Amino acid sequence: MAPFDIMGAMQAAQVVQVLIAGIGVAGTLAAALLTQAFNRRPERERHTREDQARWLADRQRVGTKFLAGALSLERNLWSACAQLDREVRSERLPGHTTVLLTPDEGIPGVLDPIARGILVEAIESGFERFHELEELAAELTLIGSSEEAAAAGELLEHLIYAIGALEGFVPFDEAADAVQDCRSARDAFAAEARRSLKVDGGFRAHDRRPRA
Repeated sequence: MAPFDIMGAMQAAQVVQVLIAGIGVAGTLAAALLTQAFNRRPERERHTREDQARWLADRQRVGTKFLAGALSLERNLWSACAQLDREVRSERLPGHTTVLLTPDEGIPGVLDPIARGILVEAIESGFERFHELEELAAELTLIGSSEEAAAAGELLEHLIYAIGALEGFVPFDEAADAVQDCRSARDAFAAEARRSLKVDGGFRAHDRRPRA
């Protein structure tokens, strides 16, 4: 065999060895990458499950606080309704647009000082609690379902309307209806929250309506 042929055969053999070695390295890398991919999948699934559990716990915590706060406010508003009357007058608060602007001694023949004090305290406390509920509703907007957030917003609208009814010293029946509307909206929120949390079974209110 000529020297040129021998050298060519040696170079070809070296090329083959290099290719084989390269294929072996590539195969090893591919196997390592596949192993990492398969190992990462369970890890990703575990992180996903942990995130879902954490979000679920947060939604339950915020939803519970919102529901309890709404119930507490609703009961205080209902209690304050007892200070209203059923009298038919052209002006419920002669010379004033809100209970908060009436004098401390009240309005003779319309609003006595004790009833005024109870109403003022209920209204001012109601506004404070309402703002706390607004913050919780904002959290639900971020972490809750869209239906749950919408139901929370609906409940807030009914609560602020009921507070305004007391502030305007509306007739008892009108204010009482406003408070009962709050209860219905609260039930609707509770039902949506249960659906969002995937709670089994139908919703059943845990309290009774203040009046039939």
